[in-house]
Amino acid sequence: MQICHNSRMKLHLSDSGRAAFGAVCLFGVAAYAVFGFQHGFEEQVGWYITLLPGAIVAAGISDIVTKIAPSAEFVTFWGLLVCFNLVWYFGISFVAIKAYRFVAKASTGS
Repeated sequence: MQICHNSRMKLHLSDSGRAAFGAVCLFGVAAYAVFGFQHGFEEQVGWYITLLPGAIVAAGISDIVTKIAPSAEFVTFWGLLVCFNLVWYFGISFVAIKAYRFVAKASTGS
């Protein structure tokens, strides 16, 4: 039995799978940048709004849910924050992958 050391194992993922992986990575980096470093208050708010834009929508929906079920405020806000930001980063990753594929295909003339 012969083992070929030069062969590489390729990971076959769809574009949406790659975008989901990218979204999780980008979200992790954004969350670490916002919550992992010590910032001044104004600076942290700026980073929070810039890197986690889903917080604006999450806060609005969380306020509505809090009027109905006040005890669910914490879970609702953080759940929506994670979901909306993952969707945001998924969209960015998916568009970037599609743009890369389009440019790569156009440059090779295929």
